[in-house]
Amino acid sequence: MNRGIMFKKLVVAMIALAVAFGGSTFALAATPKSGASCSPKGKVLVVGTKKYTCVKSGSKLVWSTPVTVKASKPSQSATPTPIVTPASDTALALAKPLDTCKLQETANQTGAGAKGFPGRRTVSSLGKVKVALLPVDFANAVGQGNPESLYRDDVSKIEQWGQFFSRGKMSYEVEFKASSWLRAPKGAEWYTCLECQKGAKEQKQSQQEALQQLVGIADASYDFTSTNLLYFVFPFEAEKNFGTALYSHRLTLQTKEGPITVAAYGEMGGGVSAVADRTTIWDHAIHEFLHFQGFIGHGPENGSDYYISTNQWGASKAVTSWEAFLNGWFGVDEVLCLDKADIKESLTLTLDSIDVFGPRVESLMIRIDSDQLLIVELRNNGPFTKLCSTCNRRTSAGFTAYRVNVNGAHYRNDADPDGASKNFWSYVKQGNQVVFDGSIQFEGVKITKLSSTRLNISRVG
Repeated sequence: MNRGIMFKKLVVAMIALAVAFGGSTFALAATPKSGASCSPKGKVLVVGTKKYTCVKSGSKLVWSTPVTVKASKPSQSATPTPIVTPASDTALALAKPLDTCKLQETANQTGAGAKGFPGRRTVSSLGKVKVALLPVDFANAVGQGNPESLYRDDVSKIEQWGQFFSRGKMSYEVEFKASSWLRAPKGAEWYTCLECQKGAKEQKQSQQEALQQLVGIADASYDFTSTNLLYFVFPFEAEKNFGTALYSHRLTLQTKEGPITVAAYGEMGGGVSAVADRTTIWDHAIHEFLHFQGFIGHGPENGSDYYISTNQWGASKAVTSWEAFLNGWFGVDEVLCLDKADIKESLTLTLDSIDVFGPRVESLMIRIDSDQLLIVELRNNGPFTKLCSTCNRRTSAGFTAYRVNVNGAHYRNDADPDGASKNFWSYVKQGNQVVFDGSIQFEGVKITKLSSTRLNISRVG
């Protein structure tokens, strides 16, 4: 095992033991401020019904956005829950360098994004990413409501989400200067994209011309310096009646600040299945940003409520650890890489949730061969995840697993009930259940749940 990783695990273990014998981190304290410095990583403070976690953001440790928790009544007879430290997890001793799990994509490459390493993207997944959020309406499709009051909170959500899930490795900077809808110089039927298949019957001008016109009407109030992404909000009627939609991976446009080379997106279902509610846009916007940033998305099962890349309107806005790893957001602090060939005896491992993060690893990746991985994650409620086991689309806390074949075919057909199994990645389920309470098996590896955060890893066959 890499000595640096081993040292980190031992340090975390000592911290956990110190907490266990010196007092619980779930203690009442002065209310911390989100984004303020804290120590150590993984420390938790509960103030009233708000839980704050000390998380890593870039090179700093800061308090997370608070999560609402139920207030608990003190009990004199309650027995403290023992803290399971990473030092007691035997799987850590078999950790491989992360390069072992960086499987190379050499076949079935697609324009939708990379399935394996090296990643492919048109907009960086690291550093500052500047976004221009542009609400545009038309004489024949008038925008409803005031954009400032409608979308100012969406701007904050976009920026907070980026900081949280990249842990400071990437930040969205949103330019939003529209106190009223920006009126396009032509009708809604002029801003369409036939190749997008969003219901338009014809395309009257190129995407270059359409985007240049709309940037032109915003140029007086927007500062487009160093802009990477354009995200347009159109009225529902424009998409429904005319199939209004804009899309481009890479175009150079002229602005008063000089030329900008950007990716652009504008539609929420188009005329095919336009979403009528335009009051919340941040999660849809992020979903589309991620595609440009190398997140192929729509897997391990499209429509799943567990990821923002499979259903942006679902219960969880988390990203898969595979895509986060592929695009530079997950490193040695978040991933434990094992090789199937090294698993000779039963191993144990404790995971932290990819919805909250903490001092332990959040993703178990087991290299099966040069093409395949088995990935296990722990799911729970978090700042951007509200699971619901009683809703129509049921989502539960617990362990999930999926397999990835970086050289398999990329298959997406939402009308095909067996579509997930034909894709390069899909869930490994217990029966029909995404969250497994017992065990799952894949390619001779068996994963068994031992407790709410702890699992067993073994070989079968």
